[in-house]
Amino acid sequence: MTTTPLASDSPPTTTLGRPFVWLWHACAGSNLADGIYQVALPVTAVHLGGGAGGVALVAAMSRAPWLLFALFSGLLVDRCDERRLMRIVNSGRVVVLGTTALLLALGRADIAVLAVAAFLLGIGETVFDTAFHTTTPGLVAPNQLERANSRLQAAEITTNQMAGPPVGGMLLGLSAGLAFGATALLYLATVLALLALPASGGASPAASASGGPDHPGGAGRAGVLADIRTGLAFLFGNRTLLVYALGVGALNLAWAAVYAALPVLALPPGPLGLSSASYGSLLMVAGVSGLVVSLLSAPAISRLGARLCMALGLAGMAAGFLLPGVRPTVAVLGVGLGCTGLLILINVVTVSYRQRTVPQHLLGRVTSAYRLIAFGCLPVGSALAGVIGSHFGPRPVLVLAGCVVCAVAVPMTVYTRPAVGGAAPQAS
Repeated sequence: MTTTPLASDSPPTTTLGRPFVWLWHACAGSNLADGIYQVALPVTAVHLGGGAGGVALVAAMSRAPWLLFALFSGLLVDRCDERRLMRIVNSGRVVVLGTTALLLALGRADIAVLAVAAFLLGIGETVFDTAFHTTTPGLVAPNQLERANSRLQAAEITTNQMAGPPVGGMLLGLSAGLAFGATALLYLATVLALLALPASGGASPAASASGGPDHPGGAGRAGVLADIRTGLAFLFGNRTLLVYALGVGALNLAWAAVYAALPVLALPPGPLGLSSASYGSLLMVAGVSGLVVSLLSAPAISRLGARLCMALGLAGMAAGFLLPGVRPTVAVLGVGLGCTGLLILINVVTVSYRQRTVPQHLLGRVTSAYRLIAFGCLPVGSALAGVIGSHFGPRPVLVLAGCVVCAVAVPMTVYTRPAVGGAAPQAS
């Protein structure tokens, strides 16, 4: 099996380099835009009179592309220059959002327009995110992946979770068209940042015509399906990657369930009785905690080892869900949300391992298959929270979510390399 070099095979480096800085700027801009439009879509749906059904439709249309196109987006990334793809996708986002903003300003938009926009933006998300996660290994040395991914995590949390929603709310207070138009301008700015990236090798014309460097067949349907199967085979053939994919899927299921149950627990007539403003401020604790952990994750992994950091991240998530489920008070909920910030350690360890282990020509397909499992569990978690919460209340949802985290903690910790470049148990 061909793999990228491990950190121990590379000469030590101390800088991430100017190309990574431009990638970081693109990450920050895209995530700020994501944070704004993820607030703007459902709020605008309500303002257009869509009600609960309209909001649910828009939300479903934004997530459906991960189930429908994720595997094909990975194949596209592997066959093309991923940096050019990111520029094309964000240019398309500019057109979609700009058109939506214009229709809103003219009073010609309705729920159908928002649903189509959400679906197109969701397709762009599958391609952009897959391409983004395959770009980092080509810009930094293998022994700098943890550091690079921690910087990207910090940018994502700051812009997407902390800055994007309040900025989106402020813009929506002025005009829905303004919110969508500002998001389009942000995506346009990321296109300019991506233009500064050096071109990758990408797929050669011969490889593109033959279905990729690992498949000798034609570029027709048989070649496409065979190439997708190659990525799936690599994921299912590497036990550590498979454990990570299934484990992260279970963690996302628990996360989605908790965040569907939290409003019922915290807002009236729930037991905590918080106002909307107080609840929003409390949720910021998780974002601040995640930002701090992201800045400290690279040195922590270097000093404590990846396995211990994985265990700490899982323990933080379990405690963050179990504590408010067992004792629902405002103080305990705040502590629990702070503990969930440790999940960033899980993200940095798993993403860095995937980028270091998967051959570059397969990284897009393996990443998309991995994220299909991980993201496919999000709607399942929300649905389970609705069923359990409607019969037993929100507290059992949080307790069961904590138990799910505890259940996957053992395999995810056991299959984590003790140190970067170490041997993974039974990994193939």
